[in-house]
Amino acid sequence: MKKLNVAYRERWRARTGTTLIEAAWGLTETHTCDTFVTGLQEGDLDLRSAPIFVGLPVPGADFLICDFESGEVCALGAEGEIRVRTPSLMTQYWNNPGETAATLAGGWFRTGDIGAFDERGFLHFLGRRKEMLKYRGMSVFPAEIEAFLGQHPAVVGSGVIGRPDERHGEVPVAFVVVDPTRRDAVDARALEAWCRENLASYKVPEIHVVESLPLTATGKVKKYELARALEAIGR
Repeated sequence: MKKLNVAYRERWRARTGTTLIEAAWGLTETHTCDTFVTGLQEGDLDLRSAPIFVGLPVPGADFLICDFESGEVCALGAEGEIRVRTPSLMTQYWNNPGETAATLAGGWFRTGDIGAFDERGFLHFLGRRKEMLKYRGMSVFPAEIEAFLGQHPAVVGSGVIGRPDERHGEVPVAFVVVDPTRRDAVDARALEAWCRENLASYKVPEIHVVESLPLTATGKVKKYELARALEAIGR
């Protein structure tokens, strides 16, 4: 996962005189964009907020943050499942009534994503529930770490998975692609030190600098291939 960062935006502004804007958060099932960050660029608010910041709901999109098990609506600021309802919401999965019934509840789409709304009404996307790691009982979200790593000017992209650990449960491990022009100055130790300065200690990942990441046709990191790579490292 790679988010737009302040340094890249500044270079874009210098060359074009325009402001580059992140697309925000959305789903294929809702026809893509469900939040927006347009108008939140003064002082680079959208980029200087938490890495998991994805803006405000687009007009016509309704959101709930619900308890995964009970379906009860969570209190403001509490983490839970993001549920969304939009005029463009799909009606069903093709030839898959079981999956349709599991994800559509009373007109709301159950995303399987963990999120929270802050007091200003901004949505914070924490990641997929199935990807969440537990480090000594603390929740660690790979998407959050990936978004944070994306703020480093030398990082081109990253993918974070968990490594089973008898003492800690799961340790976050980041595979990171560094800008080829910066590799002599930025290595795994430097990135780990930068993470320790800016992240809670339990979120600091082990880092492996790699030449490239395995990607799907739509640009998503193939986490199962990272898991295989991690197994090979451990042998």
